[in-house]
Amino acid sequence: MKTEKWKSAAARLFSKDKGVRILVLMGFCGIALIYLSSLGGGEKDDPQPVNDAPTLTAGAYREELEAGVARIVTAITGEENPQVLVTLESSERYVYAADEHSSTQEDRGEKETAHVILEDAGGAQSALTVTRMEPQIKGVVIVSRYAGDPATREMLTEAARTALGLPSTKVCVTGGG
Repeated sequence: MKTEKWKSAAARLFSKDKGVRILVLMGFCGIALIYLSSLGGGEKDDPQPVNDAPTLTAGAYREELEAGVARIVTAITGEENPQVLVTLESSERYVYAADEHSSTQEDRGEKETAHVILEDAGGAQSALTVTRMEPQIKGVVIVSRYAGDPATREMLTEAARTALGLPSTKVCVTGGG
C-alpha cells in the first residue's frame, strides 16, 4: 500500500507542467549553491607543492644515521649505549629546473640558461626543485666495548658498511670502556 502512495505522489510531482517547473527550480537552486560556495571565505584551493620526503637539516640527518647505526650495534652486541659518530662531506644539495634557450649568430652558438621560478598566490617566488640530494657520508666511527673480539668487530664493520653504503676503509670500529 505504501508503494502505491509513493507512485501516485511521484506521478503528481512530475506531471507535465509541475515536473518541468520543479526540474527548472532545482537547476536554479543547484547553480545558486555552486555560486554561493565560491563566494565563501573558506580555504584556498591553490595546489601546494607535495613533499615526498621530510626535509632534514644536515645535523638532523647525521643524528638519524647515528641513531640507526647505534640500534644495529645494540642488536649485534647487546650493548645498551654504543657510541657512534657519522661525519658528512657536505650538506644537502638541490638541483633546480633550468630553461635553456639557444641561438646562433654568425658561427657563434650562444646558450642562455635561467632557472624556472614559481610564484605562489601570495607572491612569494621559489625555484622549481628537480632533485634533492642527501649529504654524502665521509665515514663512521663505532666505539663498542665488545669490539675487542675480532669476529664481533668484523660483524660491526660489515653491518655499518652495508647500512651506510661505505667501503670498509671508511668504517672504524674500536673498543672502549
